[in-house]
Amino acid sequence: MPQPTDRDAVAGKVTIAGRRTPMVLSVTRCLREGLERGDLVAVGSPSRTVSLHSATDAQQAHVTFSGTDVVVAADATAEAEFTWQVRWSDPVPAETGDDVFAKEVEQLLSGRVTGWRDAAEGFWRRAGAFPGLPTGLHVYCADDGSEAVVGDPGPDGQGVFGTAAALTNFFQGRSTLIEVLEGGEFGINVSFPVFSALLGANLEVVCGEL
Repeated sequence: MPQPTDRDAVAGKVTIAGRRTPMVLSVTRCLREGLERGDLVAVGSPSRTVSLHSATDAQQAHVTFSGTDVVVAADATAEAEFTWQVRWSDPVPAETGDDVFAKEVEQLLSGRVTGWRDAAEGFWRRAGAFPGLPTGLHVYCADDGSEAVVGDPGPDGQGVFGTAAALTNFFQGRSTLIEVLEGGEFGINVSFPVFSALLGANLEVVCGEL
């Protein structure tokens, strides 16, 4: 498809059309965060659509850039210019080739670069009041043995531990709790009720509900 010659930068709102699936919510959150960072996607006329397919289940999210707005839908409404397979919790395509538009979409979907401590503090600001969570958590980084606390943890030592990358992905909402546990670089030391609450809070952050 030829590249548009009249390109207007997307800087408007991101809206959802139709079903609010977990993947649609996650993609919408990532797009909104990208626009808040100042990342832009330049599109022309007519509108342009990319399709994101979950690598682990049947979920899809179709993202249409039109003028200065972005619409995310679970069901395809237009032919996609690009189709990528992604993790639904972190919908960044692995490769976009040399196309400028595709690279701009990739950048918009990418998470903010931050350290695990900042990510943990950001998570607690959003989710610390989630029902069932303790008053605070201990966080241990396996890379260098460093430690941090969020909130006001009790003496029982409940918390999480993992590599810096796994901690950052979890706290930023770029991985679900199940994904990081299955990845082998993340662990938890919490009671079962706290595990259930942490699972729920993490999903709320992934889906942009917190």
